[in-house]
Amino acid sequence: MTVRLFNPTMELLDRTSLRELQLHKLKKLVVRVYEHSPYYQAKFDAAGVNPYQLKSLDDYRHYPFFDKDEERISQERSKAELGHPFGMHITCDPRLVNRISSSSGTTGSPTFSGFTRLDRELAAENCARGMVRMGIDPGDVVLHASVISMWIAGMPAIDSMMAYGACVVPVGALSGVERVAQIANEVKPKMMRTTVSFARHMARTMLEKSGIDPRTLGIQKVVVTGEPGGSIKDIYSEIEAGFGGALCYDNMGATGCHSPTGISCEEHAGIHFYAEDNAYFEIVDPKTMTPLPIEDGVEGEIIFTGLERECGPLLRWRDKDIIKVTTTPCACGRPGVRMQFKGRVDDMLLVKGVNVFPNAVRDVINSLSALTTGNIRIQKDHDEAVVEPPVKVLVEIHPGASDAERADLTQHIVNQVHHHLRFRIRPVLVDADQFEIKSGATGKMQLVEVSKNA
Repeated sequence: MTVRLFNPTMELLDRTSLRELQLHKLKKLVVRVYEHSPYYQAKFDAAGVNPYQLKSLDDYRHYPFFDKDEERISQERSKAELGHPFGMHITCDPRLVNRISSSSGTTGSPTFSGFTRLDRELAAENCARGMVRMGIDPGDVVLHASVISMWIAGMPAIDSMMAYGACVVPVGALSGVERVAQIANEVKPKMMRTTVSFARHMARTMLEKSGIDPRTLGIQKVVVTGEPGGSIKDIYSEIEAGFGGALCYDNMGATGCHSPTGISCEEHAGIHFYAEDNAYFEIVDPKTMTPLPIEDGVEGEIIFTGLERECGPLLRWRDKDIIKVTTTPCACGRPGVRMQFKGRVDDMLLVKGVNVFPNAVRDVINSLSALTTGNIRIQKDHDEAVVEPPVKVLVEIHPGASDAERADLTQHIVNQVHHHLRFRIRPVLVDADQFEIKSGATGKMQLVEVSKNA
């Protein structure tokens, strides 16, 4: 099978040549940040690493990690001491920054990412790689039915798609299903970009709410991002059927690495990570933080380093996602290791010795019945990760279900969660529009909350 690639020179690099290129860029990066950032200089000195003596990728494992809490503290300091929000770890003139993105701030005050012209060009390069792999050409109409905001999947994504040459229609998601349906019916997009939950919501409700059947819109590609689930068969199959056989693609990014960095394919066999020449990743044991070999089937916390980040580079960034890596060739013929999202380090619960990721609970529940809306909330009465069964889970369902249907669904949920995940839950069915949905500007659902009623 002949596959199309935007940058075959980089995307087809053999592993030996790729590792040589990564090491070359990494050597330049650690010296640059050490010489241009007093913050990194102090950080490296405290860790006992010498950037002038980095000899191999294996040496890099001795460098310190960076995470969201440290980034937030660094940015609070830079606002107070330097008058800008880019952090003390900035390595360029702040006046070179010509776009600012922001996190949602759902777990604390928002953090900011500055982009120079070079940073934006690298993000556009990565976006183009994904567009070509999906069969999107310059001039094709793309409906952006996701957030239109400072968030990385908002205006930055629109910016990158336009740089590629796509005809972008930024309708957004907050305008609602009816407005998205109306615009899609008029402009006839080849591709729609949105979140997993909104894609499922549109597939289920568009005809009823707008009189427009999503299967008749002619959308060929649905790209989902911002939430896990786009690589789970029950979920992507529902989206594909709901939009008349459109192919569903799961998109991923990497903090500090000029997102996007990967896209799935028609085989639905994981997300092809296509940006290793500028987005170096490691897999570590989440308990010991010891690097693991990048081999087929390895699973652990993913660590990112943007090799060419100009504004505020983040070295050994803890995204706190648990990833499974596949290195065997994909049937689609496209190159690159593949990744499967397994859960979040900081969301993980421990129930009777069983590691439980909230998104796995959600995915099992939402695969069981058309009555569920896609929204759940796991409730616990404390902040600790250890939870005693049965775990209370609020499950939102569409209104109108009979008492018998509700009873049957409740028992079915109990049985199937125990069968698939090996722990007991106590589901509480909640009608749609009565369940307070907590999410940030990113549209990412909050799946766990502390409640006195748990």
